[in-house]
Amino acid sequence: MAELPSQLPAAGWQHALASALAEFSARDGRIREIRVHGSATGCAETMDQWSDLDVMIRAREPLAVAEDVVQEIVEHHAPVFASSRSGDTNRYTLRLVLSDLRRLDITIVDAAQHGPDAIATSPPPDVSSLIDPLINDFRFDAVLAACKTARRDVLIGAHLTLGLARHLLVAAMVLRDQSKGTTHHTHGDTRFDAWATRLAAAPPPYDPAGITGAIRYYTVALQDLLTEHGLHSHLDNGPLLALLDVVDHDIFGTSNASTDVAK
Repeated sequence: MAELPSQLPAAGWQHALASALAEFSARDGRIREIRVHGSATGCAETMDQWSDLDVMIRAREPLAVAEDVVQEIVEHHAPVFASSRSGDTNRYTLRLVLSDLRRLDITIVDAAQHGPDAIATSPPPDVSSLIDPLINDFRFDAVLAACKTARRDVLIGAHLTLGLARHLLVAAMVLRDQSKGTTHHTHGDTRFDAWATRLAAAPPPYDPAGITGAIRYYTVALQDLLTEHGLHSHLDNGPLLALLDVVDHDIFGTSNASTDVAK
């Protein structure tokens, strides 16, 4: 594995790499179009080294083109330090972190299925369609964490409970996107950062008492977040809280062992 650099690439690297990828695409007959989008469409002088490079490519044989793009980057720019792949033959996304810590998000769509304006014509998802699955996943993991804790499986209970904080923060990100009207945020430091700060006060979920206390804490925090934004203000968390009371009673011989931490 290549050594990590002592410092990040200089500001403005995005435009230089985008130009190189455009030259590569011009030589590949399968590629119909390459387009930079997101923050890298701005002025090079205003870009900082923290921004990634977002590229959309329309091509025949998207999966094969995706791997050839990776090979081009590895051979002529930098080795890949970490990557993520998702999608199918119709729309395939590569998220790359290079060994010099430049980051790229490359989406390759099937030219036969997507016209030139496909990027701009996709409607933004409804906020409920994004939030509702998060609530479902939160509740599912919370119940499973409580059941694992009742069986004294602190390892899995802790793992699932830590995931509840992630669900809550994702919900906050979705709501921030809605309020800003974008999914691209060059800088943070918004009022939504307070939700991350609030989660720092949750009980550490590394023993049974901490797990049930943290589940209660995260449940109340999620409800407060949703209510603040006019969503699911009457969501009934009674079954989950009742389950936590039973678990506390079975383990500690008392109910509501950590109720005070959730207030």
